[in-house]
Amino acid sequence: MQFQLLILLIATTTISTSYAQVNLVRSGSYEIRYCGTGPGSRAATLQALLPKFWSKLLLVQADAQKGTESKAFRAFFRNQSNAPYVQGVFKHMADGRQAMIPGQGGYIGHVRFENPNLVCLNPTMPGYEALRQQCGTASIATTRRNRALVVLCNPYWGLDEEPDGIDCPVVRRNVFTQNNDDRIMRNQFATFVHEMAHAYTASWTPASGETKGIMDCVKLDAAASVKNVQNYALYAAMVVAGCNKYPNPDILPNKHG
Repeated sequence: MQFQLLILLIATTTISTSYAQVNLVRSGSYEIRYCGTGPGSRAATLQALLPKFWSKLLLVQADAQKGTESKAFRAFFRNQSNAPYVQGVFKHMADGRQAMIPGQGGYIGHVRFENPNLVCLNPTMPGYEALRQQCGTASIATTRRNRALVVLCNPYWGLDEEPDGIDCPVVRRNVFTQNNDDRIMRNQFATFVHEMAHAYTASWTPASGETKGIMDCVKLDAAASVKNVQNYALYAAMVVAGCNKYPNPDILPNKHG
């Protein structure tokens, strides 16, 4: 077990220091690596896709500016006092603002600033085998801890670009009817928001510690909601999809149903 952890640590260290300029292309302030170059490459796909995402994030920012007057914002972030922070996270994401990354041990006194990076899972990249295992067979994307870096796994490219109204969860008796109904998340836009929120909220909770079920996210208190990246992804996806039915978190029943 210790040997396996050592191998993963070495691979992660190699990844963090070796991306350099390999296959580097840009879209705005976002850096795209190991996605090929030229027409028809995944890099070209991302260069066309990211401006669409930024445009959608303007809609999300406008909704967040309403605060709790927005049913979507109230459902996922509860308090008016959270509105400026949430709006700022989406603005930084859309602008490609450099993310503030904690230093070793998470010490704020040793922060660095890093441009957002999107990396395609590629056999030529350093640490490929460790990342391939982390992506597994079903994972869509993954984030490197304490990096503004998202690795796009192979299933990402088979998703729709953005959510649609038919993906909106059903609300009955003031609850989303299925806690783990993730149709609204099965698209490239929502995945992008989820992974980038790690960097822009400095939330590096291990995946096993994240709250992901849609009703579980609604039940988080105001302080926890702004630290949970799934709240940002669900909120943004549902605003973009035009969903208009949300539970009121102030009067939730004790049980689903």
